[in-house]
Amino acid sequence: MHGLWLGQKVNTANYLFVLPNEPKLDESTLPSSHSVNQLIELNGNHWRKILTIMAKLTSDDPDQWREHRDLSLFDEVGVVFNAKEVMSIAHKATAIFIVGLKLREQWPVLEASVSVGQDAWVKPPYVWCPYLDYRQFPNALISELRETLLETL
Repeated sequence: MHGLWLGQKVNTANYLFVLPNEPKLDESTLPSSHSVNQLIELNGNHWRKILTIMAKLTSDDPDQWREHRDLSLFDEVGVVFNAKEVMSIAHKATAIFIVGLKLREQWPVLEASVSVGQDAWVKPPYVWCPYLDYRQFPNALISELRETLLETL
């Protein structure tokens, strides 16, 4: 991988999130070793929301998302900021989340994708979804998307 990543690398992650914007990072620490708490401390509430939505989507138990976010999110989740890198590398991910409209222009929704709510589509292993912010990605959509993923993946 040539660009920035967080958590698991593309070829080892169970879930991949392709995001349009990189967080601020502490230059003394490698991106792969950043913790959730470090990211929140450096980037504020915005990244707390992003990481929370990731945890709600990937937690085995939807009621345990806080523990998943704080203790094990990056054990199975990889976050990249360049769609082309994911497109060109073999991966084992159960789901690849293509986040936001900007990335949807680079990686369009495939034909025969299943619509989930108004703003998400699934064609395994790909998930096109809104930006990870509660205004665009409310809990109702998180629940509906989790249910769809359990049925299709």
